[in-house]
Amino acid sequence: MTLFLVLGLVGCLERTETITVEPDGTVLIEAVFKTDQEGELYEGDAIPSDAGGWLVEVQEVEQDGERRFHLTAAGVFGPLFKLPANYAVPGDPDTALYLQFPTTVEIEDRADGVYYHFHRTYPARPWAHIEALREVLLDGPTRKLKDKDKDDYTPADWKLIARSYTDFEAAKLLTFARGAYLETTPDVPQDAWLDVLGAFRKMQGELDLDAIAEVMQIDDEDEREEAIALEVKAWEEKSFKTLDASLRDFCGYGGARMKDFMRRYQSRLKDYDVTSGLGDDAFVITVVMPGAIVGSNADETSPDRATWKFSGRRFRDRRVELMVTSRSDFLDP
Repeated sequence: MTLFLVLGLVGCLERTETITVEPDGTVLIEAVFKTDQEGELYEGDAIPSDAGGWLVEVQEVEQDGERRFHLTAAGVFGPLFKLPANYAVPGDPDTALYLQFPTTVEIEDRADGVYYHFHRTYPARPWAHIEALREVLLDGPTRKLKDKDKDDYTPADWKLIARSYTDFEAAKLLTFARGAYLETTPDVPQDAWLDVLGAFRKMQGELDLDAIAEVMQIDDEDEREEAIALEVKAWEEKSFKTLDASLRDFCGYGGARMKDFMRRYQSRLKDYDVTSGLGDDAFVITVVMPGAIVGSNADETSPDRATWKFSGRRFRDRRVELMVTSRSDFLDP
């Protein structure tokens, strides 16, 4: 739930990965995750873990007078082993929702040497449809406050912010709910869903925006964050109670169908939350190849290294490929 995110703290994860391809096709992977918020290591996207077969070490360090958390993970994959496509623990039901990065190494014998082809894909993560809602319901209405000091905000300004954020969160919730609803009950007449919308909008119209705006103005940061968390929790509880009751009343949902609906809804929500969290992450991927590199689409290359640098925004709504090929003069790797 990202209600009032602008007033909270957002962590940024630095992801550095060094992938070394040996001549026989063995692959060594060392991944380093750095953040100033320990929770950022374990919330949202999956990260390497002992349970996932990685050798993991977590350290708390002082850097420039600030506390930082470093997680280092290492793994070795023989020529016959499939390279990891994500960091999920085997059997995790949410595996498909995490960041995916299918990775392959192919070895090809040619007359002039042995060629090594490294390829990794980051599939597109849907984003634009939610950002369109953000522009219409949140960014657009509050744009006039962009250059205004918060100390100069009027009660009407704070109320506008409260309304814009709650409208955006409601629209986002209903977008995910509509998708889950269509999968759960595709043949129910549309007026049943319109009744659900009516009930939800009635609940939304009864929100005490003045109280929400007052919470957002609390000076003490810790007190403000605690108060906002309580408002978020109350909004969530009221939203799901309204959604649950209206689906049962207007769409005939029973326990099993409601459970199916919530599973599909939560899947959409988590996929979005992971995608949103990845946006601020910084990626540095370095691949060390046998022999000399003969081609790549990397940002930087040296004789045997290819490096890509990008943020998680890069694979929002588009597929990203990392490709590098090297050649060794030795015909028998």
